[in-house]
Amino acid sequence: MSFKFFYTDYSTDKHVRSDEAVSETLENVIEHMRSMLNEPDNFIGLIDENNLMLQFMVEDDGSILVDVPMHERKGSFTKHADLNESIEIVRSLNDEIVWEEIDGLQFKNW
Repeated sequence: MSFKFFYTDYSTDKHVRSDEAVSETLENVIEHMRSMLNEPDNFIGLIDENNLMLQFMVEDDGSILVDVPMHERKGSFTKHADLNESIEIVRSLNDEIVWEEIDGLQFKNW
């Protein structure tokens, strides 16, 4: 199973924009998470076949913001996590992103 994958890694100045996301297996995404999600502002995102997006961004304090944007609702379901919890969220994905199955998300208006 694969998802579309995008990211920005400021330490290497490499990125793939969300509108140019590439197909990637979840195991490869997890490897990228381990290498990239340790630098503030770095982020990784996944897009499923329904165009639902799941993003992980490193905050200044080292925590990771988990974010599921809902454009039609003009907000996002978010929470803070550490790297291990973020990896577990990705491991738990099946064929699509189901935000209701991610514990602790709360809706925030933009």
